[in-house]
Amino acid sequence: MEDFVVEGLMCPPCTPFHKNGDINYDIIEKYVQHHVDYGVLNVFVTGTTGEGNSLTQSERKKVAEAWINAGKGKLKMIIIHVGSGNLRDSQDLAKHAAEVGANGISCVSPTYHKPETIEDYVSYMEQVAAAAPKLPFYLYDIDFVTGLHFSMDEFFQLAFPRIPSLRGLKHTSPSFPSMNTLLMNYGPKKCQVFLGSDEMYLEALSIGMDVTICNSYLGHVLNRLKEAFDHHDLTKARIEQNRALQVCNIRRKYGLSFPGGTKAVLRAIGLDVGEPRSPLSPVSDDLVARLRKDLEAIGFFEWGVKK
Repeated sequence: MEDFVVEGLMCPPCTPFHKNGDINYDIIEKYVQHHVDYGVLNVFVTGTTGEGNSLTQSERKKVAEAWINAGKGKLKMIIIHVGSGNLRDSQDLAKHAAEVGANGISCVSPTYHKPETIEDYVSYMEQVAAAAPKLPFYLYDIDFVTGLHFSMDEFFQLAFPRIPSLRGLKHTSPSFPSMNTLLMNYGPKKCQVFLGSDEMYLEALSIGMDVTICNSYLGHVLNRLKEAFDHHDLTKARIEQNRALQVCNIRRKYGLSFPGGTKAVLRAIGLDVGEPRSPLSPVSDDLVARLRKDLEAIGFFEWGVKK
């Protein structure tokens, strides 16, 4: 498993819906090409932005299959998020991901009945990973959503001897000391840490995190940021990071959810993947039009949609 490494940006794609709320599987091939066009060749399917926990078990399997089939020959790595509200469903999704050719799996903790101790947390993930033992396994830590604030260093100390497929962590948290500790203690070859943010990639690169799980429409911006950082051009890297931050601030201005904000920006640039599924709020055409004007005002259609 130590030979498995994700390289380049990774996107958590939205799950596209028709107006009646059914999943729009037909647009996924076009959506894959959108990722390719924006230089994002890895995807993290049915995560938070993908509304995985708002899908049925059957829908999640079909979405995973659709991305894997459409991504053949175009995408590098397809990681399927299998976290759910219970162990058995997550194990079932993990087995399915292995059967249909995913490159890896990731799992977030249940958020209703939660692990009560760090031992419970490790045990739960151990059982999920064991359902697909040949797939690289990544813990998904999004503490401000789950309400779980266990030490990641302690988790990995306990988990590495018990989860042979454990490869790393998707760390959607502002806690940089935690990420730095993991990288210093284990190194990227043993523990690959993915940042889950559009607006802190420069900070992440400075402590050795090469991969961020970002919105696809910022692919050109963040790829230029990484190139500038690699060439020690911090002035240019800061300019690109500020551009990403400007887009994030526009989303925040409208108080949009993770899926809703991403879907609104995608609609504004010409890719309609539908509304978020209830109970999340819909995104009106008027809001999308106002958001597009804001993107025009900051120059996004000059520097965001072009390499």
